[in-house]
Formats: sequence, structure tokens, C-alpha cells
Amino acid sequence: MSDDELRALREKYKNQLNQSQPQESEEAVKERKAQEESIRQNVLRKILSDKARERLNNIKLVKPQLAENIEVQLIQLVQRGRISSKLSEEQLLQLLKQFSNQKRDSKIEFRRV
Repeated sequence: MSDDELRALREKYKNQLNQSQPQESEEAVKERKAQEESIRQNVLRKILSDKARERLNNIKLVKPQLAENIEVQLIQLVQRGRISSKLSEEQLLQLLKQFSNQKRDSKIEFRRV
């Protein structure tokens, strides 16, 4: 087979796949995201004290991406069984310090010769 024939077969196969898999509507995507967010909030409500949740919400106002990363990491810790009781604000702060230290460890040094 030539390259043109292979490309034509690939395109035909891609088109068949796209047609066989229904595309999610915008409403379905929004509904799925809302459902995921509610699940995330329920898990966080179970593992964080009121003060810790308040602190995390304050972080979310200032740095939404950082807060989302923290939430994901907290949920992963729960899934792995490393968090079994509610975290206080002090414990959340300790975790935040650990997370920030991990990010700061990666440094790039340039040595000029």
C-alpha cells in the first residue's frame, strides 16, 4: 500500500469512529462537571473542618489553580487512606507547607563558563 492509500484508510476509520461515538452536548458536559464538583465538595466537607474549608476557600479566591491542585491532592490522600479523620486548619497549613516545599525543590541552575 502506498502512503496515500494508508492516509485515506486512516481518514475513513477516523470518520467512522467519530460518527459511531455520539458527541456530548453542552448540557451533558455542564451537568457532568457540576456533578463532579458536588462530589468534590462533599468529600472535602467530610475531611476538612469548618476553619480549614474556610481557609481553602480563601485560597481559592486568590489563587484558583492552586486551590484546585490542593483539593485534588487532598482527595488523592483520602483515596489512598492517608487521611482518616477531619483535618484541622493547622493540619491543612502543614500540608500546604509540604506542597509548597515540593514545588520549590525543582530549581534550574545555569553555570556560565
